[in-house]
Amino acid sequence: MAIQSRINGELSTRIDDAPLTAFISFGSGTIVLLTYLALSRRTQTGFRLLLASLREKRTAWIFTLAGASGAAFVFSQSLVVGMTGVALFSITFVCGLTIGSYVLDAGGIGPGGRRPYTAQRTVGVVLAVVAVFISVLGRLGQTEALLFLILPLVFGALVAWQQVANGSMAVVARTPLTPTVLNFLVGTGVLAIGAGIYSLVQGVPATYPTDGWLYLGGLCGVFFVAMTAWAIRHTGALVTSLATTMGQILAAVLSDVFFPQTAIDIVSILAGAVVMVVALVVATAGKRRQSAASLR
Repeated sequence: MAIQSRINGELSTRIDDAPLTAFISFGSGTIVLLTYLALSRRTQTGFRLLLASLREKRTAWIFTLAGASGAAFVFSQSLVVGMTGVALFSITFVCGLTIGSYVLDAGGIGPGGRRPYTAQRTVGVVLAVVAVFISVLGRLGQTEALLFLILPLVFGALVAWQQVANGSMAVVARTPLTPTVLNFLVGTGVLAIGAGIYSLVQGVPATYPTDGWLYLGGLCGVFFVAMTAWAIRHTGALVTSLATTMGQILAAVLSDVFFPQTAIDIVSILAGAVVMVVALVVATAGKRRQSAASLR
């Protein structure tokens, strides 16, 4: 996901069109998934089961709009990363994701049931917020960049809801790939409307870069979904989630160090990344012990 942020941020900077960049990223992923859907009977069966559940009102119809949250996240990548760098964007996004998951778990929204507030999880959320404050210390004078960080923070919380919606639909469809395909279809539709309106007002880019890697953002998203769907069966949801968020932060920091898009304060970024990793470990420590106890 950090690599996807880097790709979309760079493409948006090159063509100066964030809505179109987001549409290209989501649209390419949708083409891959539709090809897979045509070949996968299990995913097709999942759609039939999900549609039956929606008709019988056993599944909330609003869950089918979860792809709009993913579309908003990809749009924020295209708009923000060029100004803030991948690491600061990722740390802020993970903070929003952590806060959103904290609230949703406590409210019992999702297939996992209600997980009440605990001291450890609360401390983890507070540390996640502190990590963002530390990370932005080097940009206190850049008001515009800091204001744009509101987007990954808010969309991080929306992605937490997206994961809950996808989890609920995956239980009904008996495969995580059915809601994944649905997410990409809805997200592509939303972004097509947004990109179309923006193009009518501002026009389309006169030229497009020829570097092939700038058009691989959608494939990164598909790869991420496929790998997590595979890993979750072997390591469980908790370890998979912890590993992917830590991997995202690590890759984001390395991207900004070796392939910077904008000037960064490496000290504050590294300090914020370390605090965010600690926040994730603290927030999930109790759940790991519970998972181990249930296995015994």
